[in-house]
Amino acid sequence: MNKEETKQQLKDIEELMIHVDKPHRIEALHAIHKQVSPLNFWTVFHRWWNTIENPSDYIDHINDMFEYDEWGYNFDMLQDQSRLHTLQEVDRDFFDSLPDEFAVFRGCHGFNEQGCSWSTDRKVAEKFALRMAIDKQYILLQGMVRKTDIICAYNNRQEKEIVVLPKKVIIVGRERANDPILRGEEFKKFSDTSNVYHMVQTGRYRQTMSKEDLRSMAESHWIFDIERKGVDCVRKYVMWFEELISLIAKNDLDTFSPSWFTNAHDRYITGKDILEGDPRGVVKQAEKLKASQEKLNEMNGRKPATNAELDDIIDSAMRQAEENNAKKK
Repeated sequence: MNKEETKQQLKDIEELMIHVDKPHRIEALHAIHKQVSPLNFWTVFHRWWNTIENPSDYIDHINDMFEYDEWGYNFDMLQDQSRLHTLQEVDRDFFDSLPDEFAVFRGCHGFNEQGCSWSTDRKVAEKFALRMAIDKQYILLQGMVRKTDIICAYNNRQEKEIVVLPKKVIIVGRERANDPILRGEEFKKFSDTSNVYHMVQTGRYRQTMSKEDLRSMAESHWIFDIERKGVDCVRKYVMWFEELISLIAKNDLDTFSPSWFTNAHDRYITGKDILEGDPRGVVKQAEKLKASQEKLNEMNGRKPATNAELDDIIDSAMRQAEENNAKKK
């Protein structure tokens, strides 16, 4: 693969990753790890790792990417020079500062002790012990790792994160994190929302919804879009999503699933239904909504603004903003 092909491949993969929902990003990284160049894999991995919630759900995928298989064979990603060359400067500095062997901490719960995200900072680990404690278990693990065993190190969020396979950590301590009852408002901030947050970020909330619920949700969005923009917006969306799917075929990503785009995929499926006959009458509902909105405007003596009127409003607001900035100077 030459330089231009490598650049185009990276552009294609990034376009796909942007639309993959958080619960599926480990699956997406796993799907590309043998199909793209090491340079592109590590560029994408570093860029998206910090956006993934609860990667311990996919520890088998992570093991498969970075550990030898049962025959002792694997392309060893950890030995490729791109792993470090593609790091941000702050992360490379943190990696370089690590000694040959050092202590790490992991804040976790009863359901995710076997994870790959650790920190050299105990306080950071304690924060994560509180963050999604839906089982009310606040566990703090302490371990020792060798620098040569870690996958990577990140400090761009000031969390001093160490990514390492669980089997490479020697556990030397396991205790309850500082009692959350004594942490007052700090714990309340987490406990009030931890269950919902955990379900949304890991995709479990979506799993509780039926296909009918998901379909109805996507269709309700289409009703408002069609009311404002017309049916052509559905056609444009379907074409965009099919172009997205074509990138999967172009890069031979056979295991890369369009359903990982979740909400976007729901909109695509319902959009196709609308274009192919609209059996559930979404367009009629949009027309009904538009008619009722026009009637309401008429009753209130209001008319929808024309494009020219909207342009005037925007121009006026921009001029006012410029005048305000001039006064401040």
